[in-house]
Amino acid sequence: MNNTTSFNIFLVLVLTIMLTGCNMPIEKPAPQPTEAVILPSPTNSPEPTLTSTPPEPTMTPEPEIVHVMWPGSPLGNINQTVHDQVDHNTAAQRQAFGGDDFKNGKYERPFDPDMNYLPHADLVSVQLNRADPLWVYVTFKVNNPLTEEAARDVYFMVEIDTDLDSRGNILIVTGLPKSSEWSTDSVKVLSNPDLNVGGSVVVRPDPDLTEGRGYYEVLFDNGKGNDPDLAMSKLSKSDPAAILLAFKNTLTGGEKGKFIWLPWTDAGMHDWSLFDYNDHFTFEQAGYPIKEDAQNYPLKALWGVDNTCRVPSGFTPNGTMPGLCPNYDPPPSQGPPKDPGCVWVCWGTVALFCGCR
Repeated sequence: MNNTTSFNIFLVLVLTIMLTGCNMPIEKPAPQPTEAVILPSPTNSPEPTLTSTPPEPTMTPEPEIVHVMWPGSPLGNINQTVHDQVDHNTAAQRQAFGGDDFKNGKYERPFDPDMNYLPHADLVSVQLNRADPLWVYVTFKVNNPLTEEAARDVYFMVEIDTDLDSRGNILIVTGLPKSSEWSTDSVKVLSNPDLNVGGSVVVRPDPDLTEGRGYYEVLFDNGKGNDPDLAMSKLSKSDPAAILLAFKNTLTGGEKGKFIWLPWTDAGMHDWSLFDYNDHFTFEQAGYPIKEDAQNYPLKALWGVDNTCRVPSGFTPNGTMPGLCPNYDPPPSQGPPKDPGCVWVCWGTVALFCGCR
């Protein structure tokens, strides 16, 4: 073999080795995790603001009630007195003595639904005095001293008919006064803007029960109203079983106004939108306080109320006004005797009878 041939073989071997090395796999290093790059905030970027809670609206304080006028004492003689049935003699029998006349809106129901007697709601007499040039005074006397515990649920009321159509227009209400000083506490004046008290047949029950509202519009409430002094009440200073209610005669047509008034006590119903009661309840629903009517005794839906007959004031009534007291003030010859043991009462619906009991 000559030198030229040996050199060519050597050259082929070198080229083969070089080409084989170029095709061998090459291990690449595993990629390393990269750190997140945090860019600095621009120096002029505003700080994030938190949404603040809006301030609560401020309550406007109610204006202070300022009284500028107060009732005094009833002036002169009492103008009118109406006497009512008293039930203490029959209370142990769990019934009224009499005087309940559902069909004429006359109620003698100072009892709870179990026929327990409520003497603080049992009217003995009611007096009205309107000699004052501004105020009308009504004095309610009941059959038991008016302690706060016993009489906490009793209301004293005067229903006023100002247009003499035998439909009440205004109801003046007071709870038990707290003291013997005049106050507007618990005193309300309500009206019937619908003019439908009495339903389709005044005084007497309607043929069908009504869905109308009685007294629901509040004209005066604890001194709130157009006149903060419109009506006030107090305990009697001389009689622990009596309270006085005074109201301005602007409610009744002024000093010479003509109106019909009907006094009430209410220890059970407390919903005066149901006036007249005999238009909202049937006799069977209302019940009856006397055992002689066994079918309807005892009281049911209508209880805890006592009223008198209706009393005209400032005018001479004609013979067509239903529910009026035939003799709303006993003649002098029939007045209460001076015997201190006499309890003077009157009863009856067609005629009024008075005497000692």
